[in-house]
Amino acid sequence: MSKVDYTRYYLKWHKDDASHLKYLTTHYRSLIGPHLPANKNEFVLDVGCGTGSALLFLRGSGYHRIQGVDTDAGQVKIAQTKNLPVLFVEDTVVFLQKHRQKAGCILCLDVLEHVLKEIQIEFLTGIFEALKPGGKLILTTPNANSALAARWRYNDWTHQTSFTEHSLDFVLYQAGFHKIGFYPAEFIHRPQFFFLPIGRSRHWWALKFFRLFRRLEMMAELGPEQGKKVPLSLNLLAVAAKAGEA
Repeated sequence: MSKVDYTRYYLKWHKDDASHLKYLTTHYRSLIGPHLPANKNEFVLDVGCGTGSALLFLRGSGYHRIQGVDTDAGQVKIAQTKNLPVLFVEDTVVFLQKHRQKAGCILCLDVLEHVLKEIQIEFLTGIFEALKPGGKLILTTPNANSALAARWRYNDWTHQTSFTEHSLDFVLYQAGFHKIGFYPAEFIHRPQFFFLPIGRSRHWWALKFFRLFRRLEMMAELGPEQGKKVPLSLNLLAVAAKAGEA
């Protein structure tokens, strides 16, 4: 397949302006902040960094040993205009194999679904090998359990697949990770004044209302014990640690 320009699609959802970057900062603080290394001198690698929004969050949070890589030249160019340490790479797996046991933490945010299924385990193995012993992978990907799973899967032409918590656990385990935790990755967060029927509060309550029916559907289809545990958020968050001591 000829090389595609992903930047056009990416900028439909991630406007490169102050307002959106402020939202992303809040989102990253809630989503990945609790899982980042306590030691802010740790080397953090962002695989598939896009235009660098997560790197900006890391830098603003006090992490200075950071690096981003991406295979899309357009997004790399945008990230570099922000004075971010971002490299264009032709082959991410080759890059990772050249940097074994270098990173204390690797971010892979909304990337795995773009990787061809036949090389997903190889890709994740490269990430595993690039982590130091005791290092951690923080990964997000579309959730096939979501009510909007089909739209989330096919809205982006470059998506190759989506995952449930079980299929994601499978590929991470095959790549070498044994300690894996899963969390919902929400885009709509409870507003400060959620009890007032205005603005974002109405959106949040609508989400809660319709999510209840999705939960009941899962419990009816899968049984109460299994159905009540299924994550229903649009995305899944996986945090996988490499065995050993950093």
